[in-house]
Amino acid sequence: MLGIGLLIISAGLYVGNQGTQILIPVAKVTGLVTQGVSINSVIPTTLLPVPASNYTYLAANLKGNTQTTGLLQVEGGGEIGFYVMNEENFSTWSRGQPTVISLAKPDAVNYNFTFTPEVSEVYYFVFSNQDPVHKNVLFTLKTVESTTIPSPFIEYANFEMLVLGVLLTIIAVKTGKKPPKYKAEDESAVNCKFCGKKLKTGETFCSKCGRSQA
Repeated sequence: MLGIGLLIISAGLYVGNQGTQILIPVAKVTGLVTQGVSINSVIPTTLLPVPASNYTYLAANLKGNTQTTGLLQVEGGGEIGFYVMNEENFSTWSRGQPTVISLAKPDAVNYNFTFTPEVSEVYYFVFSNQDPVHKNVLFTLKTVESTTIPSPFIEYANFEMLVLGVLLTIIAVKTGKKPPKYKAEDESAVNCKFCGKKLKTGETFCSKCGRSQA
């Protein structure tokens, strides 16, 4: 039991040093986690003025392989061109050269969109107004990520392991076998030569048969 206690203490210290995240694979197998969704605001609802026959843009640093959603609304009617591209392609597009666009909606009015960046980098959200009148656009951008939420049993596993290991160690120490006490009188004790009764040290006459041992 002592060895088990010390082993559990070592495991608790290791988990505390590495973080309980190393237990997530085991927690998933044993059903000690729940899956959730984390929605994070990247660009809060923003009112953008778009000049006549011109464009404006917003930039955001996005994580790769993370679902990104947004909403675009043109105030007062009409439509607007909406394009999403990375920094390199935006530079090319702004010079009027052919470019690769991640998402395009040339006639956006009230547009909900979703796209997933392939890599982590800065993306540009471009609003192009081809009409000879000024327009206003409301824009919102969020990311949606799957999250793994461990149960409290996993979250505090290192403390639980340390407590269990210390308890087992204490129990093992207290209940371990103790060596028999040495009794000097056992070596000098003798039996009665006549009846066999054990005599006390220095006893001349047997307390049972009364005979002298001299």
